[in-house]
Amino acid sequence: MSALDTRNADTTAWLVKVPVALAAVWKAACDQSMAGVVDDSSAEGAGQLLGRIVTEEGNVSFLELPETMHAEGIPKRFKLQSMPLPPGTGTDSRMHVLSYEAPAGGAAAAAAAAAAAVGSAGGAAAAPPGGGAAAGGGPKDLPKARVDGCVHQRLDMVPMVKDEQGQWVLDSEYLKLVRSRTERAAEKVRVVGSYDGLDLDNQIALKMQKQRLQKDIVERRKATEAAARADNLKRPRLEKEELEEILFRLFERNSAWAFKSLIAETRQPHMHLKAVLEGIATQQKRGPNKDKYELKPEYRPGNKQAAAAAAAAAAAGAGAGAGK
Repeated sequence: MSALDTRNADTTAWLVKVPVALAAVWKAACDQSMAGVVDDSSAEGAGQLLGRIVTEEGNVSFLELPETMHAEGIPKRFKLQSMPLPPGTGTDSRMHVLSYEAPAGGAAAAAAAAAAAVGSAGGAAAAPPGGGAAAGGGPKDLPKARVDGCVHQRLDMVPMVKDEQGQWVLDSEYLKLVRSRTERAAEKVRVVGSYDGLDLDNQIALKMQKQRLQKDIVERRKATEAAARADNLKRPRLEKEELEEILFRLFERNSAWAFKSLIAETRQPHMHLKAVLEGIATQQKRGPNKDKYELKPEYRPGNKQAAAAAAAAAAAGAGAGAGK
């Protein structure tokens, strides 16, 4: 990028706030004519006239729009109301206007002007009208940058006119435009209506319910099959003496057993195991082995042999009595 041209840095410039509706009309006119310059000259070839500044009594300035700029809701005259400059601007820190010239052969051969704030430290910023990219590309494609002036006054374009009493009031056409914008913004885009897809929803719900029932049936069938396989793995029903021998060996390994653990060890039917178990063991009602089975005192390791001898003696006495 070439050096910044500051030859016009002391030229007086105004910073004017333009209403959105008028800015849109001006942008359309500038896009058509590719001039983009406000000019109060009526000479031919001087570019399209965007407005004329008129000063009336009391140093009140107006901007009058030409006939070609009239649009619905836009007044013909705008009052230029003086406003204070932004804070921090003064002799040491001033605002300047920057412009970029399109390179030769670009899409826009005319100057693309933009207002920007420039500090005394030398920093600069510029943007084309409307916030978009300048015609022909960004600043890298516009190497010729220059300062077109220094902002000495800040003005607001206010659509105000004098009423019959001589008071300044807002223009009626502009008020209509603002009112129409407000009404459009307040329009409700969401509406409430009836829903005709109830039958479809019911069909979907019934289909999902049917799928859930089928899933439950499948899971129950799998559980039943698993239980049947587990039953098939059980041993055949043992005789009482064989089962008692197995239980005695288990109680030698552990003095207290839960009923579920005995079922897992013996793999015998519940009722059959319980009937045999209650003949040799008792279920504890309290203590650390609550709800577990322990051998009866006469079947414990120390008393088992004595019990067997007593039983044999009783059987022999019964046999002798029968012989007499």
